[in-house]
Amino acid sequence: MSLPDDLADLLLTARAVLRERIAPAVPAELRFDAAMVANAMAIAARAARGLPGAAEVEGLRRLYPEAAELGLEALRRRLVADIRAGRMDGAGAHLAAHVLWPRVRERLALSNPEYRTGL
Repeated sequence: MSLPDDLADLLLTARAVLRERIAPAVPAELRFDAAMVANAMAIAARAARGLPGAAEVEGLRRLYPEAAELGLEALRRRLVADIRAGRMDGAGAHLAAHVLWPRVRERLALSNPEYRTGL
């Protein structure tokens, strides 16, 4: 197993203990808080297993082939600057949306895998 998978398994095991053994003994006024912690652990486990940003990086590198050596954050900053400067208006808006859709999908899958859309 790789480190991310080990981390994900650890988080999921801890989440199961929290939900099955600890949460039932938690006072009623703290059960919502316990559920939030369990959900955060599930999100972190999914993040540990995935490669968030991989599709976004690929799209940004296609959009900016001359800057392909830049990291994800630098490419994001460049896209933001281009949007703010109006360089992505018109046809560029379609290109920007095409590049950003993978990030939207990844973030939805990460935060709420049961959420289904036509995205």
